[in-house]
Amino acid sequence: MPLSKAHKAETRERILQKASELFRRDGIDGVSVPALMKEAGLTHGGFYAHFASKDELVAAIFERALDETSDYLDAAAKGAESPADAVIDAYVGAFHRDHPEQGCVVAALGSEAARGTPIVREALARGVRHAAERLGETLHLGEDREDEAIAFYSSLVGAMILSRACRDDASFSQHILDVCRADLKKRKAIS
Repeated sequence: MPLSKAHKAETRERILQKASELFRRDGIDGVSVPALMKEAGLTHGGFYAHFASKDELVAAIFERALDETSDYLDAAAKGAESPADAVIDAYVGAFHRDHPEQGCVVAALGSEAARGTPIVREALARGVRHAAERLGETLHLGEDREDEAIAFYSSLVGAMILSRACRDDASFSQHILDVCRADLKKRKAIS
């Protein structure tokens, strides 16, 4: 008996959610399709009813996860006295550093995606462009909104990547977060 459209959509959603979590935690290359499907409680062969390839799945995750990050940062900024400070505090923190599976996909997978296939790199570029546009709107940036948003977002991501890379030295990792958070706030105050 063929699967209903609703069941197929639910299964696709389950794959996307589990893959997004596992890829951010273990890396794209660190998660095989069979391991992903097992974690999702599905059969390996069922994957190809939803995605033509692992790269297609990764592309879908980048676009979706960047929207989720944008939603999170929008919510953090909403009603804040300083939307930029609220975004900085929400992004450049210990929880985000310690839980990559729940955080920004670019900080977790950006460098790996840079070595990926064109479909993965193109999806990342589209997602980052859209995330920067939304960030510019959220922060009510001026004439150079796109440039300012790209620079701001790049600084957020860079701070997180460095802090995670140095987390074996807990005090230095925290120092990176603290210094970057303070610097970002100072730069936003004078721009």
